[in-house]
Amino acid sequence: MKQVRISDQVADYIVRLIFEEGLGPGDALPSESELARQFEVSRPAVREATNALAGRGLITVSSGRSPTVLALAQAPFANLMNHGLAIGQVRMLDVMNVRRGLEEVAAELAALNRSPEQAAELERLAAALGAARGDVETFWRLDIQFHKTLAEASGNHLLASLLAGISEVASRSTRSGLSLARNAEEWGVIIEVHLETAAGVVAGDPGRARAGMAAHFASAIGRFERALTQN
Repeated sequence: MKQVRISDQVADYIVRLIFEEGLGPGDALPSESELARQFEVSRPAVREATNALAGRGLITVSSGRSPTVLALAQAPFANLMNHGLAIGQVRMLDVMNVRRGLEEVAAELAALNRSPEQAAELERLAAALGAARGDVETFWRLDIQFHKTLAEASGNHLLASLLAGISEVASRSTRSGLSLARNAEEWGVIIEVHLETAAGVVAGDPGRARAGMAAHFASAIGRFERALTQN
């Protein structure tokens, strides 16, 4: 039977300590020497444990300072998806379909939880997207901000973090998909689904917001699948 290393046990203790103490992003953990005393282990074991947790994106460590708790990070999820794509175990279409489901939930929650400031920002971004019709680069950059704002407005930090990771991975395919819009009618659909999603969120109508986002991804995935058949 494989023996559990002391540093792994200490790492588990620290994770439990964060939970039990209700520590949040930016909060300091006890010092290395205090953790060693508290867990009755050597300082090198604590150091190895905190370095491992830092590598997992849970805390940050720096010389001469106590470790601090980090906010949820998108990098681990993005790295996992990029690895899956690189080895052929995940397809970009898989990423888009997962994103579709999460974005629909985010739109629904945003309609229920958005602040007045977030509602105003979504309206502004939707209008700016309309003005960027046909300009792939400008529209793409505004689209990233639109979806980021919507995810944050959901009030669900885990959902926002997952979507940030997916957005990072799908960024280039999103831009490529916009370039596949063939005419003014297709650009009109792209703009309309953003306007409708924003309108649902602003009106506090979760059904309308979700329907707008569902139409958005039906359009986006349709363009992507069309491109696959043409290649």
